[in-house]
Amino acid sequence: MRIVGDLPLTPMAEPEGDASSAGSRQEPDTGLISLVMLARFHNIAADADQLAHDFREPGRDFGILQILLAAKQLGLKARQVRTQLSRLPQTPLPALAVGNDGRFVILARVDGEQILIHDPRVERPQILDAAEFTARWSGELILFTSRASLAGELAKFDFTWFIPAVVKYRKLLGEVLLVSFVLQLFALVTPLFFQVVMDKVLVHRGMTTLDVIAIGLLVVMLFEVVLSGIRSYVFAHTTSRIDVELGARLFRHLLNLPLAYFQARRVGDTVARVRELENIRQFLTGNAITLVLDLLFSVIFIGVMLVYSGWLTLVVVISLPCYVILSVLITPLLRARLHEKFNRGAENQAFLVETINGIDTVKAMAVEPQMIRRWDNQVAAYVAAGFRTATLGTLAHEGVSLIGKL
Repeated sequence: MRIVGDLPLTPMAEPEGDASSAGSRQEPDTGLISLVMLARFHNIAADADQLAHDFREPGRDFGILQILLAAKQLGLKARQVRTQLSRLPQTPLPALAVGNDGRFVILARVDGEQILIHDPRVERPQILDAAEFTARWSGELILFTSRASLAGELAKFDFTWFIPAVVKYRKLLGEVLLVSFVLQLFALVTPLFFQVVMDKVLVHRGMTTLDVIAIGLLVVMLFEVVLSGIRSYVFAHTTSRIDVELGARLFRHLLNLPLAYFQARRVGDTVARVRELENIRQFLTGNAITLVLDLLFSVIFIGVMLVYSGWLTLVVVISLPCYVILSVLITPLLRARLHEKFNRGAENQAFLVETINGIDTVKAMAVEPQMIRRWDNQVAAYVAAGFRTATLGTLAHEGVSLIGKL
């Protein structure tokens, strides 16, 4: 037996948008109304008028395509399936059932031979027997699941909001990672070639061996150049696609925010945060990939060093905790100073935008000197915050260099 939670099985008014088509419609738009009810079941606020404005074609009700597109915008994962009556008890409900007449009803529960549905054209939910439901049903369903775990359009806007766009191109990014790994192997092969030259060629005067090594080194260099070019092209192309998708999603997310959000914040604050999109993308597709690559290759380098000298390898391994301690000490301070620098920059951005927008008022009140002094003070504070951040970054870099030299 399928039991559904608090599904809002109450009649809904037909959306008022698109009045020209609504006036000629004799029956409610069952697809639109059912979609809004299912969205509310998944705790997603859905505006029927807005959905009708965005997706409904003039003079036509919502069809399967419009439902799928609208569900995607709402943050629901929807898919059309064809199934049989015997499989309904195992089907995730509620779902939309497509009738033989092209209309939609909400399939809420299946209990043996009894099926609970809600038809937007009827005031109350109905219980049908299996034969009656089969006579009205086309065999098609539209299944819905919530995308909240994937940080959909209406989910909390935080760092995880950006991850789905990167995961979508994980195959291409994996190829970039693989090529980078091969290039690192080539970088490891080069000193091995020179070792052979020193040990075999110079000591034993093996000129034939030198020719072979030179040809091998030339081939490795050619492969390295070609692979490096391919990696750069694939990486630039993939990041461009990610930028387009993130930019579009961010703008949609921005427009879907309530009016109170914009009333409580300055325009410059919002603009400054939107401009950080590129930095976040670079971190996810640049620094994160480099970190994975460095971790993998550190194991390989340690293995190669172990082959040459166990004592020297031990010295390197002992130094690793020093890097960890330095990171633990520096990271909180660096994060705080970066946050201060960003806030100072956002204040400057907000002040500049608001000053330009209100330049008529500034000129009319003749407050240019006061505005200039305030701008100078804010720029000085921003530069000072940037200097403190750069100084701390330099100390961290030199600390890493000192550990490496020791």
